Order: sequence, then structure tokens, then C-alpha cells
Amino acid sequence: MKKIELRIDVGTAVPVGGPQYIAGTAYFPDGPLTSPPLVIFASPGGGYSRGYFDMHFEGREGYSEAEYHTGRGIIFVAQDHLGVGDSSIDHADDLTVEMIAGGAHAFFGHVLEQLANGALDESCPPVKDPTVIGIGQSMGAGVTMVMQGRHRTFDAIAPLGISAIHTMLPQRTVEATLAVRDVFQFSRLTPLNELIVAATGAQVSDFVYPFHWEDLPQDVLEADVKSGYPIRKVTPPFGSATVPRCAVAMMSRGFFTPEVGTIDVPVLIAYGERDTSPDVRQEPAAFIRSNDISVFIVPKMAHMHNFAGTRARLWQRVADWSQMIARGKQRTS
Repeated sequence: MKKIELRIDVGTAVPVGGPQYIAGTAYFPDGPLTSPPLVIFASPGGGYSRGYFDMHFEGREGYSEAEYHTGRGIIFVAQDHLGVGDSSIDHADDLTVEMIAGGAHAFFGHVLEQLANGALDESCPPVKDPTVIGIGQSMGAGVTMVMQGRHRTFDAIAPLGISAIHTMLPQRTVEATLAVRDVFQFSRLTPLNELIVAATGAQVSDFVYPFHWEDLPQDVLEADVKSGYPIRKVTPPFGSATVPRCAVAMMSRGFFTPEVGTIDVPVLIAYGERDTSPDVRQEPAAFIRSNDISVFIVPKMAHMHNFAGTRARLWQRVADWSQMIARGKQRTS
């Protein structure tokens, strides 16, 4: 697998004034590309960075989703949202979800243009008219849905670990789950200065239970949680020291309704067995304009999917589903 680091100015797409850079990593297969060609764009969850899709732990193997997909001939591109990780963070407190989605759309458009021109990687021939799949985990899934609804960025999307209806963080008891739900009573109209990441995070009693299944190796768990969440004192390679304020409101009922109701491409809805949808089987009803909706629930997986012992089941489903979409697009083109 070959990696190319990216830093692209998307300032013209984000109304904050001046340059705004998105950091990304493009991963290329060592062997031939799929036929027809397929590109997966990936967006991380709140408190995480693009490194979430390419994790490595000493003495352990198989935690890199990027390696999994490139091993099957798929080009994989991961980004840090604006306000996250290595991307511009100078306006993190001023960014709305619409701005973040607009910046991400511009970033992915630039990458696709460079792929088509053969300018992204001189060892890779030009990739013209690939099937483009947008995936995201948690916050990244929300941004992916907003991108698709507002900009029609992708041929299909896989929002992973987020509810199109009402995202709720599960806790060990029903009472605690409902208490967390009641913390997040915001909307798109809530002023950003009222959305405080540290304050709302402090009202969530337990992040380990919703995030990680009990069989997670202790050293891997500690690598994620030892420095705190959602505000990290020390940032692991897959984490972010910053979380845009608007992420707080994304756990409110109906937050994504305006865009979700306009999405008319195929959708793969996927969750862990313990995840953020109160009723997974109700989720397809939100995508009223899509005529191709799949639901996949992965056993022994909590919200942070790529840490789970069953993570490869999800990756396989994403890869197989994406290739099915690509073949379908080829037949109709």
C-alpha cells in the first residue's frame, strides 16, 4: 500500500475568510485497481482523525481499514474535517456542519480531479470516472450525509454508526442512556457559543461502554482512552485534539433531516451491535428518496467500529457493497 499525504486549500468553499486547509491521506493499492475503478472517501468521528482508518498497535495486526480496501484494489482516501486533526483549526469554533461539509466536498472534488489527470500519484495511471463511495463514522457519517444532501458528492454513501433520526449514546442502564439523551437538546439554530464540547462531554458518565466491546485488548483500549475524551490531553495518531462545536448538536433529534430526506443514491446503513441508533430497523424510513437501502448490524461491535474484534466483517460488507454499486453503475452507463 502506498500513501500520499495531501493538504488542500478549500477556503473558497468555506465563508470564514482566508485559506482553510484540509489534510488527507490517499492510499493506493500495490497491485491493479478494481475494474471498474472504485474510490472510497472516508471521514472520521468526533475526537478522531483520519488515522482512525489506518491504525497500528505494537504487536498487533489488522487494524487498518485502508490496508483492507487497498488490498482489494480500491483507492482509499481519508480526510481530517476542517477544525480537526491536521486540518485548519483556526476557525474550529465558528464552523457549522454546512461549512465542514462544503469544505469536504471541495477537498474530494480536488482529489478526483487530480486522480483523473494522473497528477496525484505518478505511479498510478489516470483514474477517470470511478465509482465514488462516501463513508463516515459517527460525526463523519453525519458530514457525509450533509455533503450528499447538499452537494451530491458521491455515487453512494455508507453512514456508519450514526442515526439519521436521533443519535443516542448507549449507557449501561436505561436511566443513564435517557439522561445522556436529554443533554443533547439542540438544533441547527442553536448558537455555536452555546455548544461546549467539554461541558456536554462531562455530562456523559461512560464513554468506554458505548465505544468499545468488552473483548478489546487492554493495551488497545488504553491507547484510545488514557488521555481522555472528548478533549484529549495527549493525542494518539488516530485522535484529534480538537472537536468543532457543531459536533455537539449532531446528537439532537432531527439534526440531519433536511439533507437525509433529499438523498436519492444507494445507502448502506451499518452499526455495531451496541451503537447509537435507538431502533436500527427504523433508520431506512428516513431516506425517503433512496430506492436502494441496506442495513447491516455487526455482532460484538460497539460504536468505534475499527477497534472491534469483528471489524473485518464491516470492512468486507463495505467493500462488497461498494463493488456491487460500481458494477451497477457500469451496466447503466
